[in-house]
Amino acid sequence: MKLYLTPPSPRAFKVIALKNHLGIECETQFVDLGNGDQLTPEYVAMNPNKKMPILEDDGFVLWESNAILFYLASKKPERGLWPTDLRRQADVLRWLAWESAHWDAESLGMVGYEKVSRVVLHRPGSADPALITRGEENFARFAEALDTSLKGRRWLVGETPTIAEFAIGAWIPVASRLELQIAKYPEIGRWYEGLAALCGWRESMVAR
Repeated sequence: MKLYLTPPSPRAFKVIALKNHLGIECETQFVDLGNGDQLTPEYVAMNPNKKMPILEDDGFVLWESNAILFYLASKKPERGLWPTDLRRQADVLRWLAWESAHWDAESLGMVGYEKVSRVVLHRPGSADPALITRGEENFARFAEALDTSLKGRRWLVGETPTIAEFAIGAWIPVASRLELQIAKYPEIGRWYEGLAALCGWRESMVAR
């Protein structure tokens, strides 16, 4: 098994953290986005979106970070990161969709692109203040939704962590670096402390 990723990115970190948590051994290939590694014909043949991460397993190629989380968790079903109960599965899928559509694309990812990624990717022009403001407003909205949902719960779905934790939690350390007010949300802070205490997560944070 081989992973193609850019470790500083939360989209890559979530995969690394889950891999380490599950104790899955695999080769990793650093993708230098600033150097255009994702634009080579060989890379585009694997992922026509020209993005990372990518997982390759015995000829099977999978892109989209949350799909990779599911694939890795399914390799170790005894660890319970992907539930067996239908309703819990649906709940985890709901949170994965929320992370992709809102937490990433409309808030943290939006601000991160304007403040960081456009520089790394050598995009012309400067950051768009209107998009940063929009992302900050969306962050407040979605962080409140997450904070409210976590009240009275140790984990997002059920009594044990799932891949939803890894998908959403990967963005928490990034929030403060993007000057987003994550400390305003105590339930998120409490929940993240539990996630950060997992051995695989701690190991991944040290490497980050």
